[in-house]
Amino acid sequence: ESAYGKGYKIQTSHNGSTWTTVAVVTNGNGGLDTVKLTNASGRYIRMQGVKRATKYGYSIKEFSAFS
Repeated sequence: ESAYGKGYKIQTSHNGSTWTTVAVVTNGNGGLDTVKLTNASGRYIRMQGVKRATKYGYSIKEFSAFS
């Protein structure tokens, strides 16, 4: 897939409207990225794209969070 995030943020929220950045990735490669979060909490989690690797958008096949 040529549409992937070179840079992105992982954010969490307790209410779905106020977001806290808990991780910043600057070296995404379009493969499997494992991002370990320390002391992160919230009911919601999202990925915010910051830098695309190509002119295309962000393609996410799967997004999982484990505690």
